[in-house]
Amino acid sequence: MDIGKITENPLVAGSDGGRSVANINYILYIIGFFTGITALVGVILAYVNRQNSILPYRSHLDSQIRIFWRGIGAGVVIFVSSWLAALIGAVTFGIGFVLYLVPVGVGLWWFVRTVMAIIKGMQALGRGEGI
Repeated sequence: MDIGKITENPLVAGSDGGRSVANINYILYIIGFFTGITALVGVILAYVNRQNSILPYRSHLDSQIRIFWRGIGAGVVIFVSSWLAALIGAVTFGIGFVLYLVPVGVGLWWFVRTVMAIIKGMQALGRGEGI
């Protein structure tokens, strides 16, 4: 048995320069669409391993951090605009509920953009290229 293989942790940027961490993060982000918490785990892993990763894989971790924070920003916009639509809808006796199209639109934009960023990132990672 090779002792180096036993002690190697794929969650810490090691001999592969951070490629496995970047790949695990993309998978965590995909699962995050269903659970939410795995995206938080992924961004923590990205922050922890960013400095120890080599250049092409560091760009993936930086991109994953941006994806996470864009998701948080979109979530805040969706939350606030939903409340505003509900408030305006209540004041206008239901007419303002059409404003719910704003948070739905922001949510769709975020989802499509995030899925495209993950696919693009996974393809580049598979080729060994940076983002």
